[in-house]
Amino acid sequence: MPRHAVGSGAPAKRDPSRRVVRRVRDAVYRTTVRTAGMTARDLVAVAVSGGPDSMVLLDALLAARERGGPALHVLHFDHAWHEHSAAVARGVQDACRANGVAFTSERAARPMPDRGESREMAARRLRHEFLRRVGAQLGVARVATGHQADDQVETILMNLARGGPDALQGMRVDDGRTLRPLLTVWRSQVETYAAVRSLPTHHDPANQSPEFRRNRVRHELIPLFDEIYPGFRNALLRSGALAAPAAEHLVRSTRGIRMPLAPDRCAVPAGRLRRALNPVLRSGGPSSRQLGESHWRALELALADNTAGRWIQLPGDRWAYVRDRAIALYGGRVSDPSWPEPVELSVPSTVELAVGRLTLRVRSPAETPDDSSDSEAIIVPSADARLAVRTPRPGDQLRSPADGRHHDLARLLRRRRVPAALRAGTPVVTVNDRPVCLPGIVVDADHQPPPGDDRILAISIRWTPLPSANALGGFTTEPPADLRTLNA
Repeated sequence: MPRHAVGSGAPAKRDPSRRVVRRVRDAVYRTTVRTAGMTARDLVAVAVSGGPDSMVLLDALLAARERGGPALHVLHFDHAWHEHSAAVARGVQDACRANGVAFTSERAARPMPDRGESREMAARRLRHEFLRRVGAQLGVARVATGHQADDQVETILMNLARGGPDALQGMRVDDGRTLRPLLTVWRSQVETYAAVRSLPTHHDPANQSPEFRRNRVRHELIPLFDEIYPGFRNALLRSGALAAPAAEHLVRSTRGIRMPLAPDRCAVPAGRLRRALNPVLRSGGPSSRQLGESHWRALELALADNTAGRWIQLPGDRWAYVRDRAIALYGGRVSDPSWPEPVELSVPSTVELAVGRLTLRVRSPAETPDDSSDSEAIIVPSADARLAVRTPRPGDQLRSPADGRHHDLARLLRRRRVPAALRAGTPVVTVNDRPVCLPGIVVDADHQPPPGDDRILAISIRWTPLPSANALGGFTTEPPADLRTLNA
C-alpha cells in the first residue's frame, strides 16, 4: 500500500472540486494500472452497491479505461434488506448501460446466519461468495471494491482491538484477488467527487445503525479520537502502510503482449524476477552473467511501477525492455518502423504484418473473440468501401468514443499508454483512408456497432510472439476475397 493518502483528511470544501476529481482519478489509475499492472487486455470485476464509494470507483475506473486501463464488468449483490433495494439495482444497471459496461446482479434470499455469525457477517459472507463465484466464471484478473481510507482506519482500529501480530496492516491495496483502488482516498473526497460528477448514489440506512460494530467505531470512537488526537487518522494510515508486507517482484509472461521488434529479442519467462532473469542472462555468455544491485533495483522499480514501456541498460551491451510487467531482452534500443504504403484488406482475410497477424471477419456480436489476440469490432462497411491497414500519419485524427471529440492520433496513442518504441509501427485500419480502428486500442466513435446489430466486422491482431524471429519487412497476405462478400 502507498505510504501516503492522496489527501489530508480535511473537509472537502478546502479542496477545489476539479482538483479532487483529478486526485481521485489519478489515485485509481495509479493503483490499477501502475501498481496492480492491469492493462486493456485484463478484465476487472467492479463490486458496485450503488453507494457513493462504489459509484465513484466505477466512474474513476471508466476514466482509467480511457487511459489504457482494464475492461470492466460490474457485479451488484442485492441484500434485499429494504424495500428500495430493487430500485438501487436498476439504477446501477442503468449507469452501466449508459457507459457500455457489462452488468451482473444477484438478489439474495433472506440471509441465514451460520452459528456464531451476526446478520452483518452473514450478509458479507453471501456477498463475497457471489463476487468470488461470478468473478471466477468471468475469468477476471481482480475484483475491485470501493473501500477507501476511512474504511482502512476503521479496519485497523478493529484489528487492534482484536489483537494479533498483523493487526496494524489493515486491508491491502492489491492482494492478488481483490483490488482496492480508493484505499488512499478519504470519504470526504469521495463525496465531493460524487457531487461534482452528479453521480446517482444511494445511501444505505444500515450504515447508520448502531446494531453493527463498525458503525459504532465510525460514528462514536473515531470522532472521539479526532477530538483527543487531531490528525490521528493520517498517522494510523501511514503506520498501516509501513506494516504492509513488501510486494514480490514477479515477471509476467510476454504472451499476448506487444514488444518492440528486433531479430535478436528474447523473452524472460514468467516467475520471480531473479530466478527468471538469471538463466536467460547466463545463456548470453559470460559478459552478461552478473547484474549489479543498481540494475536489479531499476528492474524492480520498473516492475513495481507499471509504466508504459521502459528501457533499462544491462551489462554486456544488453538492454531490458519492461512493459506490462513483462521483460524482453535486446542487443540495443529499437523502435518499431512505420511503413509508407497502405496494405489493402478484404473480408475475410488474414494479413501477416511484421508486428503480428491481423485478421478480419464478419461475425455476430454474441461470438466470443479469441482470448490470445487483441480484438475490436466496427460496423460492417459498405461493399464498395476501401479497407486498408497502415501506420499513423501526421494529421491523422479519430473521434474518441469517450467524449465524442476528434483527437490527434499521436496524442491518443500516448494517452492509451502505447509506448514510444511502438507508436510509429502501430497498425491503423482505415476505411476510405480514414482511420477507424486501432486493434486492441480504440475504435472511432462513428464506426462503433450500435446495439442490436446482428453482424459486426471483427478486427483482431495477434502480436508476433517472442522469441521467434520477426518478418524482415514486406507482407504476405492470404488470397483476397472480393469485397462483395461483405454483404454475403
